[in-house]
Amino acid sequence: MKRLARFFLAPLFLLVVALLALALTSRPAEHPRVLADLGNHPLVIAHRGGRGLWPENTLFAFERASDLKVDMLEMDVRRTRDGELVVLHDAEVDRTTNGSGKLADLSLAEAQALDAGYRWSADGGESHPYRGQGIRIPTLAEVLERFPEKPKVVEIKVPDIGLEEQLCDLLTEHGQRDKALVGSFYERSLKRFREVCPEVATSAGPTSVRLLVALDWIGLGRLITPSYHALQIPEHSGGLDVATAGLMETAQQRGLNVQMWTINEQPAMQRLLDMGAHGLITDYPDRALQLLGRSTRITSLSDR
Repeated sequence: MKRLARFFLAPLFLLVVALLALALTSRPAEHPRVLADLGNHPLVIAHRGGRGLWPENTLFAFERASDLKVDMLEMDVRRTRDGELVVLHDAEVDRTTNGSGKLADLSLAEAQALDAGYRWSADGGESHPYRGQGIRIPTLAEVLERFPEKPKVVEIKVPDIGLEEQLCDLLTEHGQRDKALVGSFYERSLKRFREVCPEVATSAGPTSVRLLVALDWIGLGRLITPSYHALQIPEHSGGLDVATAGLMETAQQRGLNVQMWTINEQPAMQRLLDMGAHGLITDYPDRALQLLGRSTRITSLSDR
């Protein structure tokens, strides 16, 4: 009996010691400059520049979203055959342009010869108002040059090709390390980016999100020391509620900025903000601005 008691008590004792050590050493995330400069109001983040309103991931979209005075521009980064970083969500160009095939098989010149406004439609394909308007796939450098003061959410779409170093170099070259929040669905990309660019804020990868959610479920979320600064999460995933009041409270105590994606309807926006979300990543930034009582008037339509 004593031997059996020792068998169970020893691991339990070690677990208690480990939890106590975590409790004593855990630290919340530091508030990064890119988020601190935005203040404490709910953030409106234009998903791919506001893909519900105009052609996604284009200078045209980013300009219009900026003129709406959104808080952040969200964009995706991939690489062309000749190694240039461009802003595009899909691996292929078929969905958004008049071209076909993989971006990785195209040179920058070939990619930028495509019409990036060709497929966009607000009426299910009845009309295509942006065809032939000179809208093209931009390089990341062009976006950084055009919008140097606008905070950006940048998602790394392709791992294991050295994109992390290139991204860090571009942010450094354009003096925008404090204007970017970098995310990815690839943990190894985030780990590599944090190694080469530790001054730039990052969001949690999917494994980190799952770990935090799991720890929160068993009441241990407050023991974690985040290596990231933001949670970019959906409301639901795989039939489970990801965004809960408990997780929001835990994230706040861990110093994390919770940004919900992709939230397009105002009732959901309001519910998540009431729950404690700090930001809304949305295809329709005008709806979020309206909900928050902010202007939805585009103040400038000049082509820059």
